Amino acid sequence: MKVAVLGAGAMGSVIGAHFHKGGADVTLIDPFTALVEKINKDGLKMTFNGKEEIVKMKAVLTPQEVGGTVDVVVVLVKGLFTRSAMENAKCLFGDKTVAISLQNGVGNVDIMKEFLPDEKIGNGTLNMSSRPLELGEVSGAAGKGVAVHFINETHSKTGIWVEIEEVLNKGGLLTEYSTDTEVMVWSKLLVNSCVNLTCGLARVNMGIFWDHPDGASLEELIARELVAVANAKGIKMDWDTAWNAYTKDLLPSVRDHYPSATQDIMKKKKTEVDFLNGAVVRGGKETGIPTPVNDVIVKLTHILEDNFDRQWDSIK
Repeated sequence: MKVAVLGAGAMGSVIGAHFHKGGADVTLIDPFTALVEKINKDGLKMTFNGKEEIVKMKAVLTPQEVGGTVDVVVVLVKGLFTRSAMENAKCLFGDKTVAISLQNGVGNVDIMKEFLPDEKIGNGTLNMSSRPLELGEVSGAAGKGVAVHFINETHSKTGIWVEIEEVLNKGGLLTEYSTDTEVMVWSKLLVNSCVNLTCGLARVNMGIFWDHPDGASLEELIARELVAVANAKGIKMDWDTAWNAYTKDLLPSVRDHYPSATQDIMKKKKTEVDFLNGAVVRGGKETGIPTPVNDVIVKLTHILEDNFDRQWDSIK
C-alpha cells in the first residue's frame, strides 16, 4: 500500500509512522523545508505511549515530488487548507486512489466531495494526542480504547478500506472501521468547540477556563447547542455520555493543555473556527436549531483573526 500524508505536523507524522510500521510505503508531504530535510536525513524521532523510536520515512515539499499516484491520501492539514491541499494533490489520485480525512472538526469531507466521489472518501476521528518537540521529533499517546475510528461515505467495508484498518492495527495503532464514527466525530467536535476558541479568546489553558464558573457555564451552553444540532441531523448523541466523556474522563488529564486553536491565536495565525463552532452554526441553520452561543464564538474569533496586526500588543 502506498500512502501519502498531506500535512506532516505532529499528528500527521504520528499517523504516517504507524502506517509505515504496518508495512505501508509512506511519504509525508509538508511545505516546511527544514522539517522535510530533517526527516529525510535522520528519520522521525517519535515517542508514543512512552516508547521512543526512529521511524525512517520519505518526506517531500509538494505532492508532485511523490512521483506518481498512491493508494491512500491521508488528509491532516488544518481545515482552512483542505481545499488548496486537495487541489494541489490531484497528481496523487489514480482510478483507485481513496482519500481519508482524519482532521479536527466537521466540514472537510464536504470540501473533499468537490474533488472525489463518495466511494473514494473516508472520514475518521483520532482518540490520541500528539505534539511537536524539537524539529523532526514528536511525542504522543493513544487514549483509552480505539485510537482511530473511521468509515467511508458509502458505508461499504471492502478492499482498500479493509486494508487501511489492517495496516494501522499491524502498525500498533488500535483502529476500527465503525458505523459509529459520525457520533465519535461529533463527540470530539464537542470537546474542540468547548475549549479551542474559548481558551484562546480568554488567553488561558483548559483547566483555568473550566474552573471559572462562567467558563464552565459557557462550555455547557456550547455543548448543549451542539448535541441538539447533532440529534436534529440524525446523529444519535446522548448528552450524558458525551458530556461525561469530556468533563470526567478527558478534562482531568489535560487541564494544563492549550488547545490547538488557542496556540494559533498565540501565534496570531488563522484558526479552524469555521470547522469547529462554525460547523455547529451551519448545522443549526440546516436543521432550524438556534445556536446563538456558538455563533458569538465564531464572530468574535473572526474579528480577532482579521485584526491580529491591530491589537494593542501590535501597536507601537
